[in-house]
Amino acid sequence: MRRAWRGAAGLVGLAAFAAPVRAQDSAATRFARVTYLTGASVYLDAGRLDGLREGTRVEIVRGRTAVAVLKVAYLASHQASCDIVTTAAALVVGDSARFVPIVVPRDSGLAQPVPATALARRGTTPPGLRGRIGIEFLGVDQLEAGVGGFTQPGMSLRVDGHPLGEPAVTVAVDIRARRTYSSLSDGTPLTDARNRVYQAALTFGAPGSVGRATVGRQISPNLASVGMFDGVLAEVNQPGWSAGMFGGAQPDPIGLQFSTQILEAGAYVQGHSSPGAANRWALALGASGSYDSGQANREFAFVQTSFLSPRFWMLLTQELDYYRPWKRMTGGSAVSPTSTFALLRYRLTGSMTLDAGFDNRRNVVLYRDVVNPVTAFDDAYRQGVWGGWSVRVNRRFLFAADARSSRGGPAGRADAYSVSFIAGPFSSLGMRFRSRTTRYLSDQPPGWLQSVAIGIEPGSRLHLELNGGVREQWNPLTDPASNSWVNWIGVDLDMDVAGSWYFVMSANRETGGFDGNNQVYGGLSYRF
Repeated sequence: MRRAWRGAAGLVGLAAFAAPVRAQDSAATRFARVTYLTGASVYLDAGRLDGLREGTRVEIVRGRTAVAVLKVAYLASHQASCDIVTTAAALVVGDSARFVPIVVPRDSGLAQPVPATALARRGTTPPGLRGRIGIEFLGVDQLEAGVGGFTQPGMSLRVDGHPLGEPAVTVAVDIRARRTYSSLSDGTPLTDARNRVYQAALTFGAPGSVGRATVGRQISPNLASVGMFDGVLAEVNQPGWSAGMFGGAQPDPIGLQFSTQILEAGAYVQGHSSPGAANRWALALGASGSYDSGQANREFAFVQTSFLSPRFWMLLTQELDYYRPWKRMTGGSAVSPTSTFALLRYRLTGSMTLDAGFDNRRNVVLYRDVVNPVTAFDDAYRQGVWGGWSVRVNRRFLFAADARSSRGGPAGRADAYSVSFIAGPFSSLGMRFRSRTTRYLSDQPPGWLQSVAIGIEPGSRLHLELNGGVREQWNPLTDPASNSWVNWIGVDLDMDVAGSWYFVMSANRETGGFDGNNQVYGGLSYRF
């Protein structure tokens, strides 16, 4: 339930290959693509204007097989962040996401959702603004010494759309405020208030137009590792290529206040296959430089390439840093490859898939409400090389296995081997079951991680899940030969109320080990 933002550049560094969402199979079904992944969230290149809503069910499909179920958590005009409900296969950037689009009228409390086919007859860009306003609460209670717990109420506002009722002008706003109450070991109370603006931008130029310009705080989906900046982005879009230039300032990294200390600029050019091609490809080249008080902070070039066919999928991103002579005084070359990310996937049959990848990125975005030993383990061993296999049986059972060798990051050297299983849905309650077993070998003695979850989804408005597990671990600061067992159990509830209100609640209790705690998170939002 703790929330963490690290390396905002990672959120959209892979989105340069996002293709427009197109209706397939039938008028009532659409497909999007996975553009980015974290331990608990999946980002899509479809959003509110494509027919998604908070709480919408999304399936990740490979061939004709659904390998995972997602739930939309946050929305922008053409992007969405989804929570992973069930999965037993390693998801990868480029996976296909299937959903049934729904468009809610402005007065959603008085009318029923309008099918996407009706929207198509009126035009693909509805007038006016859409958004949500919400309140939330997070509480963490340490079980050991009673020190380190906190309470954190918060509010959020998200707005996007066309304030003038015309697609030529688009506004995007994302503001979040929270206040944290905690205390020191001697009982001294502490209060920390954070009001952050993650996005506040105006875009001039309709989607798909030849030229567009965006002014304000933004994150460009076509600039690797640039991340959030306050400035201007100008783009040119043609059927087979696109290009852009940007300039601005990086906000303060802690409070995200406006700052002119670090200025940056960059440009990119991208070529891609024609829309609707059976084999899709994209290649982007670019460069970016940031300067702290006039001195070179970071200067680098990047290349991103992807290829997608009915059976094979590939993604590669590579950054090349340039070091000025004064940066090479202690040795090293002028150009150094950094931040490599690669993914490969091959579909052997309609139900069997092979996956492999490599990741040595130093920072990625983490933004989640639930933190337990599973997410902590996956984040610690994220960097490294891995390979996996998954197979679907009778559409209701999925088996998966993967091996990962980690040689970087906070966990150091380790090897992990996992086996996963998912079953469902069964009965009218939509019951599902999933299990994961991981054996890991590291610089410390070997250990195990076991997690299970069972949930029900009776319809599209309610999801209830009970989850738990155990993990064997060692504390390197004490006797290396002594181990401890961490146990946790949690419950998650999501409810769509009357089409406009959305309620989410999560509770988790962790015992054993060295950091036992209770966590409770709840939120209520109104969508307009």
